Amino acid sequence: MSDRFRLFVIEDREDIALLIRHVLERASHEVVCCRSAADALIVLSQTSFDLVILDYLLEDLNGVELLQRLQQESILVPVLMITAHGDEQLATRVLQAGALDYVVKDGALQFLQDLPKRVSESIRRHRLEQMNRLLVQSLESTRDGVLVSDRTGVIVKVNQALERQTGYTREELLGASTRLFRSGHHPPEFFQRLWQTICSGQSWQGDIVNRRKDGSTYTESLTISPIVDLQGRPTHFVAIYRDLTQHRQLEKQLLQAQKMQSIGTLAGGVAHEFNNLLAGINGYASLGLREPNLAPELRDFFRNIVDLSERAAGLTRQLLAFARKPALSRQPTLLHEVVGATVELVRRSMQQEVKYDPPRGEEAELVVEADANQLQQALVNLGLNARDAILQRTVPPSAGEPGLQFSIHREVLEEPRVGFPGPVPPGDYAVVRVIDRGIGMSPEVLSQALDPFFTTKEVGQGTGLGLPMVFGIVQGHQGYLILESESGQGTTAHLYLPRWREPGPLPRNGKEPGSLSEPELQASRSIVVIDDEQSVLDVVRRVLQIAGHYVQCHTSVEGFLEGATRQGTQMLPPDLIILDLLMPREAPTANIRKLRDRFPQVPILLCTGQAEPNPVAELSGQRTSLLRKPFRMKELWQAVQNALQMPVDTSTTSTLF
Repeated sequence: MSDRFRLFVIEDREDIALLIRHVLERASHEVVCCRSAADALIVLSQTSFDLVILDYLLEDLNGVELLQRLQQESILVPVLMITAHGDEQLATRVLQAGALDYVVKDGALQFLQDLPKRVSESIRRHRLEQMNRLLVQSLESTRDGVLVSDRTGVIVKVNQALERQTGYTREELLGASTRLFRSGHHPPEFFQRLWQTICSGQSWQGDIVNRRKDGSTYTESLTISPIVDLQGRPTHFVAIYRDLTQHRQLEKQLLQAQKMQSIGTLAGGVAHEFNNLLAGINGYASLGLREPNLAPELRDFFRNIVDLSERAAGLTRQLLAFARKPALSRQPTLLHEVVGATVELVRRSMQQEVKYDPPRGEEAELVVEADANQLQQALVNLGLNARDAILQRTVPPSAGEPGLQFSIHREVLEEPRVGFPGPVPPGDYAVVRVIDRGIGMSPEVLSQALDPFFTTKEVGQGTGLGLPMVFGIVQGHQGYLILESESGQGTTAHLYLPRWREPGPLPRNGKEPGSLSEPELQASRSIVVIDDEQSVLDVVRRVLQIAGHYVQCHTSVEGFLEGATRQGTQMLPPDLIILDLLMPREAPTANIRKLRDRFPQVPILLCTGQAEPNPVAELSGQRTSLLRKPFRMKELWQAVQNALQMPVDTSTTSTLF
């Protein structure tokens, strides 16, 4: 049984239309007839057909004119033209206008006998052409390379992706052998097994190392499937190539990112605990320096302890920055202002030229949501690394060649790029590029460049925390870092920062509060200190007592609240609560809620050995501030004074014990 098609006949002569309809319906087709071009346009705009049979000479339009109208109105239908007076010139016009074929009505009987066959052939040819176009579009749109060869391996068809992968043009590939891609990496037995598999009618799949036109090699995932004839014998082979270079790079970067995340978590925990200890060490040494009868030698010892503890605190800040927990105060910032200020700082420590061409136009207006100080610190670290790398060169950069170059630009990524802490996703970025002409890094060194404490410098010349700190700051800005380096050729760092696109003026930073060299003696205040580290409790108590305050110390919030409950209403609320933000087995949010429920008007000074922004600020109200460990005596005095001077919220009422 033949296929059943929906056909639309446009014929102005009723007798011929009836004959055509009768013949086609006898062939089991569904037929709709129409006598004018105007009516045909209406029908075709509302109904679809497998084929339109169009008489060339109609009363209102000829067949070519009607085809043009259909194209203008985006009505795409296959058309078989019929005419009583056919010639070569008319046939050319009809086919150029978009008709599939034409039939000449030179003999009514023969014309009608042949019509069902011509209809079926036209529809099948149209569908085959559609499938071919779809196939070509699919091949050209895929990112994988596609190649079709004959059974001897001669290439007969390729897509654009394969041209990009191999570096060869289509003209160079067509007619060539697939041996063109062989890299010499695989033994002859590898290809023998491959050909035995596909010649037997089976598909082959595996990884293969191929060579590009420029001589470089790359790893691909290759799938080869045979096209067989009716007897099952292969006539052609279809090969699909997927370049695994970027995939392998992304896998490597993911593993590196996971390793760094684990190290960062460990570093953050160690730094927090170390800051607690440093707070005690620095505090005891500072208290010792206040002794009036201290021997000069002991005074020098205490000063050295204070200096060393502050140096250690600097290292913990770098560790916390690597751990992706920098203390960021982010706000919309003009990027070129930060980079320009950084360049001026770096120039003072560089013997070689530092180049920076201020951006113009759109790039001069690039805005990022950033902590300007932290971002500048990251760029300064890159500059100092560049200075040290240049000094390691046996031959300095040539005259006139800048040793270090800064630039900024906007980049809209449409595809992911390999970076840290993972692939840089598609998006709109402001990019800072830092290029140095230093000694560069080998692939082995580059793979460890972001590991904390890894350094190629001499002992005592570096901590190995410069690049990890850059990475931590960039990630704290929801950005990404890309490092490119080659031994002897220098290093390029790309900082991808999400572009700020909100309208309105940019806010400006206010002034930082000053510090006191000595405590301002005021009326004694009642202060509760809650910290799990006994040394910190002891130091804070002693320092606050010097300022004349009454201090209670507790190792937990629960212990403080239970003690207060036992005293009932005999005791007034404290004037200030100093709370360690991270207590063992106690959630920060829960602790703050408990204290706020009991004492809504009491100011709370949060202390932390970590460097992340206060994660519970939204729960704590306005009467809350933050002090970071380790702190100096004057920093504690200043923080306490500022907390005690916070305005009272009159919408709530203080609660007695």
